[in-house]
Amino acid sequence: MKKGVLLLFIFINSVVKGQFLAPYQGTQLQPRVQLDYWMYNTHAGNGSSNQYPIVATSKADMDNIFNTNNSNTTLVKSGRTSSSKILDWQSSTELNALGITPPNSGTYFAIKVQGTFIPLESGTYYFTLETDDASDFTINGTTIISTYVGQAVPALGTHVGSINLTSGQKYFFEARMQQGAGGYGMRMYWKSPLQAATIATGYTTNWAQNVQELVSSPDLDGSTAAKAAPNAKYIQSKFGNYNDGVYWINLPVVGPTQIYCILNSAVDGGGWMMMMKATTGTEFQYGSTHWTTTTTLSTSDNSRNNANAKFNTMNYYAAKDMLALWPDIATVGGSLSLASSYGWSWLQNSFNNGVRITPINFFSTVNRLFIKDATTYSGYSSSIFSAQTSIKFYGFNYQNLASTPTAKVRWGFAWNENNPLAVFPNGEETSNDVSGGIGMTGVLSTGLNYSAGDQMNCCGTTGINRQARVEIYVR
Repeated sequence: MKKGVLLLFIFINSVVKGQFLAPYQGTQLQPRVQLDYWMYNTHAGNGSSNQYPIVATSKADMDNIFNTNNSNTTLVKSGRTSSSKILDWQSSTELNALGITPPNSGTYFAIKVQGTFIPLESGTYYFTLETDDASDFTINGTTIISTYVGQAVPALGTHVGSINLTSGQKYFFEARMQQGAGGYGMRMYWKSPLQAATIATGYTTNWAQNVQELVSSPDLDGSTAAKAAPNAKYIQSKFGNYNDGVYWINLPVVGPTQIYCILNSAVDGGGWMMMMKATTGTEFQYGSTHWTTTTTLSTSDNSRNNANAKFNTMNYYAAKDMLALWPDIATVGGSLSLASSYGWSWLQNSFNNGVRITPINFFSTVNRLFIKDATTYSGYSSSIFSAQTSIKFYGFNYQNLASTPTAKVRWGFAWNENNPLAVFPNGEETSNDVSGGIGMTGVLSTGLNYSAGDQMNCCGTTGINRQARVEIYVR
């Protein structure tokens, strides 16, 4: 009798273990950022439509396309990735980087992605899923978005669904897309309640992938690619790490990436990730495409040394705060009183009015975004930056009103001496003689293009009046 009970226990235990090892179908807890995927060969690989249409026109069609009981559908690959890139791809090259090769040279296939979503805020979340061709998206089995039509990948926000979520609660999501012929892709982004809020005139917003909301266990300390953290602040807050250095960050679109991070809490609490650095010169002048497109430059140079570099942090991380350090202006001060090794500092928290946005989208869209009177900005000092008595602009993407605009600056100051004491948008703006900041096109007759620095043409208070190094960080 005891032997029979033992055999029964072994049998039951084997069955239970077999169930635990079965493919995750929305009930399995992710121990970190782990997105499970399944890639299917569909339509018998040749466009056969005798079991379901070429493009799904309903949920029933979609279910049939993913049903391997249909002889025209076969599972060709399944696996797990820590890269959020699987939620944003539009080519075989991007999928190949994840070890996934679409069958049939990119025709007649389908992919399903499942994961855990843990909102950081309570309230209404908005999701967008844009694919080529049909797709649907569910949370805890509830359909949020369903788009059953043949199409090229639409712009983010074309197909939107919303759901009320509770901060800290674990939800399970599933995103599916199926491809007929032609181009293909899949893009999934979302907005938290704050991200979706109406913002002030002059600011801009966009969809974001907050990778931190895909994490369910805090073992992502940034020490390796497999433990890439969602951001630098996460490393600091979850692991009590306050040491500056190079860490692995799981960036949207590109996945695990090495980035120089400032975790020192003296730097406005820390949690900063380098997005670019500029030596003296013209690489990052106002008209450089680095400000508005997804270029990169010297991405392996993850240090604070004197060089030009641009990282994917600038391209793909939706940031709220921005910090600039001026290493060759060793004066202690600016927005923060830091050690001289950091240099003069500029700090602009909530640069997009508190709504997260990728820096390149921000610099692509804002126009003469006035933040405050330049003389009242903590990053200004008459011993550092040249000035005049009028305009006194501090903000982003400034250019004057000359027929051929000059005095351009991506982040910084604009001045003129006409209409003394007038503050932007009052005063005369066609003959600016002084400019200072980051990403510059020169003033009036000087016409000098600087990555960063200060320019005095005439008629005011003279600061350093030269090119300067700068590093920009976001969080």
